[in-house]
Amino acid sequence: MLRFFNKYYPVRGLLFFLGESGLIYLSIWLAIHTFYSAQLNFDPEIRHILAGILPIVFIIQLSLYYHDLYNFQVKKKTFELSIRIIQAIAVAFIGLAIINLLFPFLILKKDIFFLGLFLLILFLVSWRLIYQFICQHDLFNERILLVGDGNLASLIGEEIRSNLDSGYVVKAVFSNPGKTQLAAKLGAEQYNSYEGLCEYAMANGIKKIVVALEERRGGSPWRPLLDCRMHGVKIFEGYSFCEVLSGKILARNTPPSWLIFSDGFRRYRMTVWSKRAADICLASLGIIISAPLQLGVGILVKITSPGPVFYKQSRVGQREKTFQVIKFRTMCCDAEEQSGAVWAENKDPRITSAGRVLRKLRLDELPQFWNVLKGEMSFVGPRPERPEFVEQLKQRLPYYGERHTVKPGITGWAQINYGYGASEEDALRKLEYDLFYIKNLSLILDIFIVLKTVKTVLGRVGAR
Repeated sequence: MLRFFNKYYPVRGLLFFLGESGLIYLSIWLAIHTFYSAQLNFDPEIRHILAGILPIVFIIQLSLYYHDLYNFQVKKKTFELSIRIIQAIAVAFIGLAIINLLFPFLILKKDIFFLGLFLLILFLVSWRLIYQFICQHDLFNERILLVGDGNLASLIGEEIRSNLDSGYVVKAVFSNPGKTQLAAKLGAEQYNSYEGLCEYAMANGIKKIVVALEERRGGSPWRPLLDCRMHGVKIFEGYSFCEVLSGKILARNTPPSWLIFSDGFRRYRMTVWSKRAADICLASLGIIISAPLQLGVGILVKITSPGPVFYKQSRVGQREKTFQVIKFRTMCCDAEEQSGAVWAENKDPRITSAGRVLRKLRLDELPQFWNVLKGEMSFVGPRPERPEFVEQLKQRLPYYGERHTVKPGITGWAQINYGYGASEEDALRKLEYDLFYIKNLSLILDIFIVLKTVKTVLGRVGAR
């Protein structure tokens, strides 16, 4: 397993990516070689030709990433997969055609286009179907033992089972007698005793054991676990394993003691200063670049519905201080006169026709660059919520107030992993991702979130 930003990713995912790079390179090379084999045999500059394929590989894989084709959590059908790959390659080739006008060394000639396109689709679809088969049949998955079959163990098992590319498979569940039959749901072996745990791990080549016990009555497995540890087997505490597996912290299940004694929640001065410097630079750049677009959006809002162009609303920021967030107005002016503060619904009738488009493309958020520049918000952080909802959620959701230990953001870890929230249950799910972000806050994680936000916006995911 590879660990980035305190989250696990299977090694085979990296091998898949590198293998695909090789297949794309091979596809372009075969297309070139088919038409120019005689020239290539005598070309003393062949190294430049080979090097010229590398930018093509990069641009194609970038397009595949932004078409969400490196997400293998759910199995995709062959037809759907083929269509999405064709779309990604088409976008990449359009970009390459434009770049080729400026940099002819990319050797994107029109006579190799169709052959290269055919080979790319053939190789990429086949490569992905093979990878999906590997994931679906648990090939090269790391086998683990799960100790306990209560609520925490069930959540860990469900996270592994629902994610096709988790990289793990539960080989066996060890627990006290009389518990729920979690093992049957996971297709694992069930043992209603801790005796023989270490012997089983040794015999089956188990390298990781996850201890997901929420209570200690009925016996403790400390002796067999200690034996396993002495034999080099890694022992993971359930809450910590769930964090690195899912990229979130289970708010309703995690005890305060775990948050207190776990690593993370560091606030180095250099991190805080660099984050603020990045906010100023990104917000200033965003205001300058988006100025023509914001002008056009403002005109669109004005001519499509009566009322002001901008909309200000009270939100709760760092240390629970309220501020006025600035947005382009996307609802009719009297949207909350009768209803008061309510969650936005899917296909909400209060949203104007232009506002629906702006929300889908997230363009209504552009004026918040000013909030970032003023220091009320950060570019990356938990989304700021309205005071009316904050008071309700603090009463009903554990640790909800901890969101306000950092500045709220235009985008965040919850936004790229969960999407729009319009209910208390959605707020809980997003809180779990926000807690993970607060615990693992860093400038590198912020950069990753910003890059992934671009993909989210392009895919128009999670807006209402």
